[in-house]
Amino acid sequence: MSSRTPGRPGPRATRSAQEASRRAAEQAAQRRRDRNRLVLVVAVLVVALVGGGLGLQAWRTGRGPSAVPAGTYTDAPQPLTDGQPIRFGSASAPVELTVYEDFHCPHCADFEEEFGPVLDAARDAGQVRLAVWPMSFIDAGSGRAAAGMACATEAGFGERYYRGLFANAQLGWSEDQLLQLGALSTATVPAGFTACVRDGEQVGWADAVDAAAETAGVTGTPTLFLDGAPLPLQGLTPESLRNMIEAKS
Repeated sequence: MSSRTPGRPGPRATRSAQEASRRAAEQAAQRRRDRNRLVLVVAVLVVALVGGGLGLQAWRTGRGPSAVPAGTYTDAPQPLTDGQPIRFGSASAPVELTVYEDFHCPHCADFEEEFGPVLDAARDAGQVRLAVWPMSFIDAGSGRAAAGMACATEAGFGERYYRGLFANAQLGWSEDQLLQLGALSTATVPAGFTACVRDGEQVGWADAVDAAAETAGVTGTPTLFLDGAPLPLQGLTPESLRNMIEAKS
């Protein structure tokens, strides 16, 4: 008959404890290996994302804009005042459509593409005038584009520049790109436009646009008002907008 000292574990209990300790150590080591692999995977993903983001940013700021869309433009120099919009169309038109937009807003670009022809026709017919508030809602490029738009408006080719900004909405809008778009918008670029863009002369005007939009309760782009009343985009079609304008004309 075997005997053991009371209170001291026997061989079987000792082996069980050793086995449990070994398994715990192996599990801890496996968890460390798993964590290390996870850290490595995350690091690779971060590098890929950062590299891809830098590549996209380089593409957005490195390439030049495409040509301004063809159209009938009635540009003329338009002095701007802080807190006031850019205006297109005859001041005597009976209907005013107010548009808050961002030149980097994809929905704004879609709106211009879908509704632009109807608004152009109504404006050319003297039915509607546009009050355009280009906001800096999306990013820093939005602000540069808004200020560049103001420079082009005062230089006398704002409407063409406006179309060009939305036609090239994927660009980051560096100073060079804004100047290149100016060269595509008019046969002779006024020296004042170049200085305006380079010196950021209209940054204050762009900031005032954002302040005015906040006062008006604008929280997204595009936001529309027809004769001062909110115009929801939900369910709006080019035909229904044309009918609204004609009914008020």
